[in-house]
Amino acid sequence: MDYLRIYENRFKEVETIFDALPISIFAVNQIFRIVRLNYTALDYLKENHFKNVIDELCYKKIHQRNEICPYCPLTNEWNEIKFEGKKFITLEKIINIKSNQTLKIVFILLSGGNIRMIEIIEDITKQIEKQEEIIRIENLASIGTMISGIAHELNNPLTGISLNLQILLAKFQNIDESLDKNREDITKRFKLIQKDLQKASNIVSDILSLVRPGLKEKYKLELQKIVLRAKENAIRLYPMLSKKIKWEIEETKPIYILGSANKLERLFFNLFKNSLQAYDYKEGVIGVFYKVKDKKVMVLIYDEAGGIPKNILKKIFVPFSSVNFNSRGTGLGLSISYNIIREHEGKVKVKTYKNKTIFFIRFPIVD
Repeated sequence: MDYLRIYENRFKEVETIFDALPISIFAVNQIFRIVRLNYTALDYLKENHFKNVIDELCYKKIHQRNEICPYCPLTNEWNEIKFEGKKFITLEKIINIKSNQTLKIVFILLSGGNIRMIEIIEDITKQIEKQEEIIRIENLASIGTMISGIAHELNNPLTGISLNLQILLAKFQNIDESLDKNREDITKRFKLIQKDLQKASNIVSDILSLVRPGLKEKYKLELQKIVLRAKENAIRLYPMLSKKIKWEIEETKPIYILGSANKLERLFFNLFKNSLQAYDYKEGVIGVFYKVKDKKVMVLIYDEAGGIPKNILKKIFVPFSSVNFNSRGTGLGLSISYNIIREHEGKVKVKTYKNKTIFFIRFPIVD
C-alpha cells in the first residue's frame, strides 16, 4: 500500500512537471490522434479545454492541414529507424509555415506502447529574425568600410570633372558667333553631363552618409519648423508630384529636440519624397501628427498611397531595397533615414493598414 502511494505521488509529480513546462508538448498515437498535451500546448492552440484537443488528428489540430504533414516522421523516418534496444529516437526539424512563422519541432519516436510520438514545438521566429538582423548589421559594417573607400576615391574626380565642365560651359558662351548653329546642342549635352555627374555625386554623398555614424554637434531645434522646411523642399523639388497632394500637418506648441537640422530635414524630406512617388501624380494625403509623452515625442507620418507589401516591409531600411516599385532614386533614402533616427537616439516603426502606411518615429525632447 505504501509503494502504491509512493508511485501515485511520483506520477502526480511527473504530471505536474509535464504540465508546467514552458514549451508545447503533444503526445500522438499510431493513428495520428492527440492523446496528451500540456498547458503550454493548450495555450499554443488557443484552446481553453483539453477535451477540445484530445483525440483530434494532430495534423489538423496542430498544423491546420487536411492531410498528414509532409515532414511527419511517422510516415517518413519511422520505416527506416532501427531502435536496436533503445526506447526512443529523437529527431529535430526546422519548419517554415505559411504565416511567416518558423518552428523548431523535436520529434521523440517511441519504440512501443500506445504513444508513438511526442512532438515538442518551439516558435523560433523571433530568434531567426534576430540572427538575420545580426548578419545584416555585420554585412553592412563590412560593406560600409569598403564602400566608404570607394566613395572617397570617386568623389575627387567627380568634383574635378564637374568644376571643369562649369568652366568650359562659361567659356563656351563667349565663343565666336559663327558657332551659334551648334551652340544649343553642345550646351544641352554639357548640361546632361553635368546632371549625370550630380546624380553620381549624390550617390556618393548618400553612401558616405550611411557609413558615417554619429553626430559631431547637436543643437536645440524646433521640430515642427524642420518638418515644414522638409515639406516645402519636397514641393519645390517635386512640383508635379505634389500638385494634387493635400498636406495635413498638425499645428502644436513648439517641440524641441537636440540634433542636426540638416540631417533631420533630410530624414523628413526622404519620407515625404517616398510618399509623393508612391502616389505617382494621383490625388492623396500626406499627414504629420505629434504625440508628446514622458519626455519623448512620437511623430506619425502617414500616406494612403497603397501600403507596403509584407515582403518589402521587412527590409525597407536595408540599403538598395527601395519600396518604390518604379525604382527611382538610389535605394538608400530609407536606410539613411533609419541611420539619422538612430543618431538622434530615436526609434522607428512602420505599419501598413490596407492602403495606409504609417511611420512612427520617436525622439527624446528637451525643455
